[in-house]
Amino acid sequence: MPRLTKAQKELQQEQKSTMTRKRLVLIGALTVIVAVFVLFSQYGVVTRVGLASDTTDLSVVLSQQRGVSDSLRKVIRKLETDTTEIERLARERYGYVRPGEEVFVIKTDSAL
Repeated sequence: MPRLTKAQKELQQEQKSTMTRKRLVLIGALTVIVAVFVLFSQYGVVTRVGLASDTTDLSVVLSQQRGVSDSLRKVIRKLETDTTEIERLARERYGYVRPGEEVFVIKTDSAL
């Protein structure tokens, strides 16, 4: 095996360090690209966090709407079965009165 001169050894060392730098730059660039993809792509972390927040918000809205739906079902059942409730609503909303009844209108002073 031939002996290398000092200049040849330095050249080999410089080539190794250049290759090492190139590898580090390449690995760094790939790491940045992968990190950007993982964070900001369509399936990335940022999107997932936003979707989780939306899911939480929609769950709250859904539970509120279920409460509204349940109360409306109760009103429907009451109107289907209770004639006094129908009469009360007709009197309040439409001003219906029974034959022979007198209606008194009480005006309130809006300044008080």
